[in-house]
Amino acid sequence: MRTTIIKKTAMVVLYLTVGYLVLGYFFHLVIFPEQKPEVEGWFKPGQVFYSKKEGFRQIVIRQENGFVHCKTEIEPFAPGPPKHIHTDFDEVFQVANGELTVWVEGEIKKVRPGEVLRIPKGTAHKPYNETANTIRIKGTIAFPEKFAFNLAQVYMNMDKRADLKPSPDLAFQMMVFQQNGFDAYMVEGPPVGIQKLSGFILTPALRLAGYKSYHPIRVFFHPLF
Repeated sequence: MRTTIIKKTAMVVLYLTVGYLVLGYFFHLVIFPEQKPEVEGWFKPGQVFYSKKEGFRQIVIRQENGFVHCKTEIEPFAPGPPKHIHTDFDEVFQVANGELTVWVEGEIKKVRPGEVLRIPKGTAHKPYNETANTIRIKGTIAFPEKFAFNLAQVYMNMDKRADLKPSPDLAFQMMVFQQNGFDAYMVEGPPVGIQKLSGFILTPALRLAGYKSYHPIRVFFHPLF
């Protein structure tokens, strides 16, 4: 008897979940689609995306073959982004000057001119600047274009907040960005798989609650372009 009740309850929960996802994503993607530009070809040389909170400045050099190549500048004593993980791409750090500090899975590493630090996908990390000098990344960093598109959104959204302390509102906004292609998952939170599943399930409800993955931004251009 008890087993039968459990099975029936599980089936009801399954049907409700599937129905919610089908209906929710229909409203999310078809009835109320977000009005946003096509990512392909959206970036222009000289565009500048800046995070005051993180102290990172990205200057677009070019967009090609699905990647956006940026020159990166890191301000003095920049705290950098929260500890995070990329699941779809590696990240390589080389500096043209100064000394970049990178937290890598609990270990502190220093990157100086002539050195290369590769962060394989799936590795927890956090770059930041402990010095009084502006650090310039050597060459360019190639970001997947969907990640770069969302990074500009994240910079704008984060700078509007009083702080970046964990909160339900911040977690919900990040879920919507992640579902749109922002491949960065917080270390100080549930396992990445749970974060991805939660985002997939909650995104339709979050869209109806007013959360967006795209907000028009004013784009600045670097004076050298």
